[in-house]
Amino acid sequence: MPKISVIIPVYNVEDLLSRCLDSIVNQTFTDFELILIDDGSKDHSGQICDGYAMKDSRVIVKHIPNGGQSAARNLGIDLAKGEFITFIDSDDFATLEYLEKLYGMVEEHQVDVASCSYISYSEARHEQVKKAEEVKNTMKVHVFDNNHDIMKDFLEKEFKDNRNFPWEAYANLYKAELLDGIRFEVGREFEDNFFNYQYFVRVKKAAAIEYIGYYYYVNPKSKTRIPFYVEQFDLIQQERLIVEGVKKDYPDLLNYESNNLALKYCWLYGKIFGDIELKNLKASRPHIKNIKKLYNEDKIYFGNLDIGKKWQFFLTVAGRFPWVTGIANRLYRMVKGE
Repeated sequence: MPKISVIIPVYNVEDLLSRCLDSIVNQTFTDFELILIDDGSKDHSGQICDGYAMKDSRVIVKHIPNGGQSAARNLGIDLAKGEFITFIDSDDFATLEYLEKLYGMVEEHQVDVASCSYISYSEARHEQVKKAEEVKNTMKVHVFDNNHDIMKDFLEKEFKDNRNFPWEAYANLYKAELLDGIRFEVGREFEDNFFNYQYFVRVKKAAAIEYIGYYYYVNPKSKTRIPFYVEQFDLIQQERLIVEGVKKDYPDLLNYESNNLALKYCWLYGKIFGDIELKNLKASRPHIKNIKKLYNEDKIYFGNLDIGKKWQFFLTVAGRFPWVTGIANRLYRMVKGE
């Protein structure tokens, strides 16, 4: 039985796939299986996967009809034989020491989850990435030995630049036995958040290293960067599930999750308004009406924020979402008749 199962859903990524797979098959830690779920690719991705399986006995390929990333990951979990599981997106890649660093923390500290830092990568940002690596790669390990502190760190995710535990499903090494009954919600997008929340609820001890082991590729076609589409409302639905869990299990941490929910609303407002011209507001009215309805149902949580957090929220939004200034300027020009 391998120590680690690496699960990669694959769909129409023939131009980027080899970079991802090479970063895994050449790992310094070798006791792993690589499960590739070809999710009905229409390009040559499936054939590329088969080519790697022919060369490396650790590579397992399953070809399935297209069912989405969640269904592909879930199948990977069902097939996994490893003691631990990690997920890689097929347009991303890892350092060659990724598994060694994560599993090393598992062995040394006997934890339920091991995490590393990740960084957004694009060829255009290559030099910035190199500088970030020099600053971040201290190899310092943070160990959390109680669930409450782990969850606090996890829920601080949106406002804490030096957070330890990623809210996405990458850069984590999960203990397989703790995933019993936990799966990604099929048919929803932005499903990583609630998956991780369910898992971290079960974690008694965790470790995170200040080492950039995972490279998140800034793909212009990703669901967070393409223009607004109605499924982006799933972002609110997924965060609401976490809110309900926090209310029940960690009521003293609700303010942190209120921050996260507020930020999701701001992001979605930005998508709806930022991706259209103001003269075409009519087409967006059903979506505006829907988000206002949802917001009115959730605004009770935002009253819980203290003044410091409200300012932090405002500054974070202003810094991360330049559309705020753009919309304000356009509205001003409309009023002035310019």
